[in-house]
Amino acid sequence: RRLDSAEAPRRPAMAEGDSGAESAPPTPSLSSLPLAALNVRVRRRLSLFLNVRTQVAADWTGLAEEMNFEYLEIRRLETHPDPTGSLLDDWQGRPGASVGRLLELLAKLGRDDVLVELGPSIEEDCKKYILKQQQEASEKPLQVDSVDSSIPWMSGITIRDDPLGAVGWWWLSLTITCKAKNVTSRLSLHSASLQVPIRSD
Repeated sequence: RRLDSAEAPRRPAMAEGDSGAESAPPTPSLSSLPLAALNVRVRRRLSLFLNVRTQVAADWTGLAEEMNFEYLEIRRLETHPDPTGSLLDDWQGRPGASVGRLLELLAKLGRDDVLVELGPSIEEDCKKYILKQQQEASEKPLQVDSVDSSIPWMSGITIRDDPLGAVGWWWLSLTITCKAKNVTSRLSLHSASLQVPIRSD
């Protein structure tokens, strides 16, 4: 089955009447997934298809041109033992590089054979990558970068080492700050009331 570049890994359909509150977060489309989602096995199989120079099908050089690589860059990649792998490594650091874009370019070059053969493996890699990212995001502790710059010990507090909770610390510091400002205001007002002008006859 051909893997469409705009198609995201499918999720089970939600039954009628189910609320969206308990549903999983929206799955990113392939167009937004970085090329790092593809593992070594898929990259090597892609190289087996594209490293071969043939007159009847587009090879890695055609893909490089579609990726806007210049002539001298392509000549440099020709010296590598795995030019397709080196091409993907160089391209993934450039703007616009993604799994979805790679599939679009392969389709544009007419390499439907690659899409049919590697489609299931690419989709599997993308699912694993998304699940890993979601797991890392859920395990990351809540961190308060800066609650109040005047209170140095409030910076970088996490839930793990903060038994009172970041919100609790923030509320406590806010209360202390407000009370301190209130006391300061009262002292200033009291000092002002004690300044009685002295008459000099």
